[in-house]
Amino acid sequence: MRRLIFLLPLLMACDTRRDAGDLFGPAVENTLVIDATLLVDQPLPDLFVWRTLAPHGEYSRQRAAVTDARVAVGAAGAAWSYRADPDSAGRYLPPPDAPQVQPQREYQLEVTSTLGTARARTLTPARLTLHSAVVLDAATLTVQRHLRVLPLTDHQAWLAAENQIRFREGVVEIRVVPEPGRFYQLALFNLEEDSEFLIDEGFLGEDSADAFNRAGASPPVRATDGRVRLPWFAIAFAGRHVARVYSIDRNWYDYARSTVPGGAFGELAGDGFERPLFNVDGGIGLFGSASVVDVPFNVLPRAGE
Repeated sequence: MRRLIFLLPLLMACDTRRDAGDLFGPAVENTLVIDATLLVDQPLPDLFVWRTLAPHGEYSRQRAAVTDARVAVGAAGAAWSYRADPDSAGRYLPPPDAPQVQPQREYQLEVTSTLGTARARTLTPARLTLHSAVVLDAATLTVQRHLRVLPLTDHQAWLAAENQIRFREGVVEIRVVPEPGRFYQLALFNLEEDSEFLIDEGFLGEDSADAFNRAGASPPVRATDGRVRLPWFAIAFAGRHVARVYSIDRNWYDYARSTVPGGAFGELAGDGFERPLFNVDGGIGLFGSASVVDVPFNVLPRAGE
């Protein structure tokens, strides 16, 4: 499963529409950038430590990477030291015996390097429970059928007859057990590399497929009834898809609603914020957590195509 990456625009202190000065005031160089997200019931993850570069200078991941950091994640009186990945500058790996992330637990992160020390903490959400995934009639919003939700390691997840969905026929709705006060984010992944481009509006040119991403994420939504609908405008290609619903912590929520995640669909989440909301002392970026559910399905061309 591809990782949902938010932070690449921050490495040069800018996003896709605004200059560095618009986001941060005066350009800030050599500020630690943290990229770490914990997922409940999954092992402690790899994480990344970068530094901001001059906004109008040449950018490269090698230049932005921080390779000398001491990195540790702690919870409930225990701590796990990370090591630098020798094959990927800026990436830090958890110990081989790293435990699974627990629900409703506080985790602390500390990163120390020659650029200074950055600290952050996150309170993980409760486990997210999938109630069902259905296809609704687009006109009446009545349930047409239930999707068959299988583990992503099961190839039947995309071959099951229930999971074959014609492009723009019906509405996919994912239903989770709601948690009061919680926000959700929907991410969509197309797992193919060269599947058919399905959008055929007349104003699009022959090379329009190059302008569409195979992965994206929505702005955060409250979904107090636990129902998250997948908009068809987020889907442009045929083939295997995974819709992933995240129940997100406060750090993730603040960051997502105040920035424009790479490949986001829907309205720009960063509109109205002069500066992204970071909950990192001594740096910027994201140390957040979420619990997740995955819904696999396969998108077919329209009937007759």
